[in-house]
Amino acid sequence: MKNKFAAVAFIFGLVLGCSAWGQSATNSDSIDEASKTSKLLAGVWRLTRYVDTPDGAQPVYAFGERPIGQFIFTENGFFSINIMHNPPAPVSAAVDIDPDACVPGWYCSYFGTFRLSANGKQWIAHVVGGNIPAYVGTNQTRTFQLFGDRLVISETYEEGGRTVRSERVLERAR
Repeated sequence: MKNKFAAVAFIFGLVLGCSAWGQSATNSDSIDEASKTSKLLAGVWRLTRYVDTPDGAQPVYAFGERPIGQFIFTENGFFSINIMHNPPAPVSAAVDIDPDACVPGWYCSYFGTFRLSANGKQWIAHVVGGNIPAYVGTNQTRTFQLFGDRLVISETYEEGGRTVRSERVLERAR
């Protein structure tokens, strides 16, 4: 009876150990993927497109059709995002879907630390400072895809009862 109990305990422990090992490998794979993506994301990116398109409406180029912007990500988890209207001194920022978001409305900047989601397809930025008062002290999550030296951020959100598709396209600065 004692040997039977020991055999059952051994098999139970083996099953638990293998199960835990499998989970550990999966988590490790996720961490490896995020780490790999973090290294690919690190660097300076130049903004080439910033557009929001509400369902059934014309695209809105809040920072002009050729915005000026730079996103910087470091391998050790810091970021800085700067976007400004082109031309730099617009007569009116009234074309912005949310004109109160940045102060002033034609220039947005925020910075802090970031980490990647386990699957490496989103970054979670903890905003330390910037000129978007509603962002300071919050976490901002962005879904992105890397295509070599091209970074595409795309999301949908609701604004005024409409679904809006946003797209930000950046190219690695050389």
